[in-house]
Parts: sequence; structure tokens; C-alpha cells
Amino acid sequence: MALQDDTHSAYFYLEQAMELLRHANACRDCGARHAGSGLTHWQTRRLDQYISENLAASIRTCDLAAQLSLSSSHFSHVFKQTFGITPLAYVARKRIEAAREMMLVSDQPLTQIAHAHGFCDQSHFTRTFRRETGLSPLMWRQRCASRAQPANDQA
Repeated sequence: MALQDDTHSAYFYLEQAMELLRHANACRDCGARHAGSGLTHWQTRRLDQYISENLAASIRTCDLAAQLSLSSSHFSHVFKQTFGITPLAYVARKRIEAAREMMLVSDQPLTQIAHAHGFCDQSHFTRTFRRETGLSPLMWRQRCASRAQPANDQA
């Protein structure tokens, strides 16, 4: 299978499938949703915008809750109902997504990419990256770079 040889594409398609499933579950639940059972579409859009605008800064659960005028405990509860993960895990996932995009278009050192996406150091970035992708940032970058180079096997 082609995706077995192309890890980057496999991760990309897997992420798309997961996002579609989350969206399908949210749409399915829209009709049955009652007050306090999850975040609405406009709330998730506001959170995504806030997170993307503040990736380099510290983002705490109370900061996210304040965006929706909710208490931290209530926000954490409805957030986990909506996304299936904690708010901080979600922020880490968004940071890794943005860092991967930067790694594809830039040759900046991983330390700079880590700092630009809110990680305190490269070690923290590497641990989080490996947890999200299964690869270290360096290995992921090398694999993507080797796929991007044209094959010059014909002599």
C-alpha cells in the first residue's frame, strides 16, 4: 500500500479522518445538545482563533475559559466532552500542527521552531512531537525532505 511507504501522507490523511469524525460527531449531537453538554460551533471557532493567534505565548486553561466567559472547571468539562481530550493536549496538538507546517517550508533550526510555537525548549518540543506523530522532529523533517527531493536514479 502506498501509504505504508509515505508516513507523512499517512499522518495527514489520518488527521483529516479524525477531524471528519469529530465534525460528524459534533453535527450528530447538535440536535440533541442541551445546555452545558458541550461547546458550540462558534465557541470552538473562537478558541481555535485565540490559540492560533497565541501559539508562541503561554496558553493556560483559564485563558481559554475566559475567551468564552466560563469558569475553568466548567470549561474543562465541556471541552473534554466536545473534543475527547484536555484543553492543554488540544493546544499542544495545534502547536505541533503549526510547527510541522513551518518545518515543511523552512530550514530554521528546530530550537527556533520550538520557541516560535510556545515550547519552552527543544526537549519539550521533541517529547510532544513524538507523542503526537510517533517520530522525533528531526526524523520527521528528514523523511519529508527526502520525499520532496526529485529522484535522480536514472543514469
